[in-house]
Amino acid sequence: MIKHYERVSIIIPVFNAEKYLEECIESALNQSYPNIEIIAVNDGSKDKSPEILLNYSNRIKIISKENGGVVSAMNAGIKEMTGDWLKILGADDVMYPNAVEELVKIGNKLENKKKWIIISNFHYIDSEGKIIEEFVQPDFNSMNKFDVDITLLDHFIGNAITSLIHKSAIDEYGMFNENFRIAPDLELWERYCILHNVRLWVVKKFLIKYRIHENMLTQKIGKKKIKEEDEKIRKFILSQLKNDGKKRYEEGLKKFRYIPLNLRIKYSIDKIMFKYLSKSTSDKIVNTYRKILGRQPLS
Repeated sequence: MIKHYERVSIIIPVFNAEKYLEECIESALNQSYPNIEIIAVNDGSKDKSPEILLNYSNRIKIISKENGGVVSAMNAGIKEMTGDWLKILGADDVMYPNAVEELVKIGNKLENKKKWIIISNFHYIDSEGKIIEEFVQPDFNSMNKFDVDITLLDHFIGNAITSLIHKSAIDEYGMFNENFRIAPDLELWERYCILHNVRLWVVKKFLIKYRIHENMLTQKIGKKKIKEEDEKIRKFILSQLKNDGKKRYEEGLKKFRYIPLNLRIKYSIDKIMFKYLSKSTSDKIVNTYRKILGRQPLS
């Protein structure tokens, strides 16, 4: 019996990415998963990116548009996708060969696929492709959903390029909001999770290489601007809740920020101390603090 593999659409927004684009596309083409379509959206590039894309025209779908920003490019790709799952990949980033396979493997085990955003751990790499840091996602799988939502309201969880989202979720809950061009993935995460009861699931494997370089948007605009955008998104999402729901989240966020030894500890340990402590040791420390705060231990 031939096994059915749901199609995964990998969408690559491209703008002046000539230095890294070929490596990015090759990583998408060389996935171990057998049913993939790749859609590259050229967002008005002025460098050699269009020429590089043309070299792959017999293996990937190419969309060309006037420059409108990465959010509009992602949405343009989504409108053309034929897959069951959406996978976003930055034109300067790289996927490990088993990335899609591991994400879909988990996706197929989860009930009601439209109710999940699947994310993974990832490596930071520099402009030359050298791994400079590991990012280990906190174990949101075993946490209370409200705690995860509050954490998400406080700070962004995950990374869009590690994510896998079922097309049925996009059809029902919408694409990326083009009004938020700095952190569109944060707006989508909060909208899905808080307004539509979607949950995050973490694949505890390193599946993506996320490149840090001086031409990145986040490097250019600075932390202050990003923080302002985060606050704008938070207010936008909470404004769509009914009074009781909005009050519950506002109180939960206030408590989260007021108590210094809360879920932030889990995030900090996973983000910073993983280099020095084993996971079992860090989990014991976190659960000790959670007991002090009257929270259930993380399993």
